[in-house]
Amino acid sequence: MIPELRTFVVAARTESFAATAKAIGVTQSAISAQIRRLEEEFGYDLFERTGRSVTLTAAGSRILCQVEDILSAFEALRGASHLKPETELLRVGAISTAQTSLLAPAIAGLHLELLDLKVRIVPGTSMSLLDRLDAGELDAALIVRPPFGLMPYMQWHPVVQQDYVMVVPAHVEGADWRQILEGQPFIRYDSRSFGGRTLDRFLRTQGLSPHEVIETEDLHTILQMVANNMGCSIVPYIFAVSVVPNIRILPLGDQKIVRDVGVMTLRGRMTEGCKALIRYLEEASRSNMPHQ
Repeated sequence: MIPELRTFVVAARTESFAATAKAIGVTQSAISAQIRRLEEEFGYDLFERTGRSVTLTAAGSRILCQVEDILSAFEALRGASHLKPETELLRVGAISTAQTSLLAPAIAGLHLELLDLKVRIVPGTSMSLLDRLDAGELDAALIVRPPFGLMPYMQWHPVVQQDYVMVVPAHVEGADWRQILEGQPFIRYDSRSFGGRTLDRFLRTQGLSPHEVIETEDLHTILQMVANNMGCSIVPYIFAVSVVPNIRILPLGDQKIVRDVGVMTLRGRMTEGCKALIRYLEEASRSNMPHQ
């Protein structure tokens, strides 16, 4: 059942059987069959199927960490002691919005190329991950480009540039994003994050002071709040924006703002695994663009 367990983990990260099939290199029907076998073996559903996306059930969420531990133990039994010391572990920090659409498919491809490479994913905000990279606790950090100059011993590897868009509940009418912003409660993308600072500067230069009701760094939480009619927001146009139901997307017209997502590393500390990861992240960024 090891292949099925691996498929389960990738599907949990990508929230899409189609993306899982592309990452692993098999058909979507094969992915569905593997998940069905697991569900029959366990005796309960692992995913809720909604259109083109899937989300973990409560039971699926509970066992995810256990499955990852099982896979790690299995890899150890296969002979982890034979790994080259310099490539046995790749410690990657990643912001939440990059883990599903970029990091998960990139790591799936990475493992097909470097079968014995172990990857440890460390979640966090861009600033906290940058600090951990600086402290030597990470080999690479998948983050939003800092809005300040880089230290000379750090190196930036761009992956994707994401436009900001307004998201509103589907029932809210109108195409003037400014007018909607003035009339709707505003769910703010945390101004303490790098991406949130970009938005904060934009609102100030536009002379806008929306009625803020909630502030959070988690974009997936923002999207769910908008979908539940709690207000509007302005967020980076990530893949999840295009698939969440009950929201409408409005471009900001000529007032275009963007955030740059990429990998930060320390100069002179690039392993082959890290180089390969960046290559697969670039590939994932091209194949996981939001639906227009």
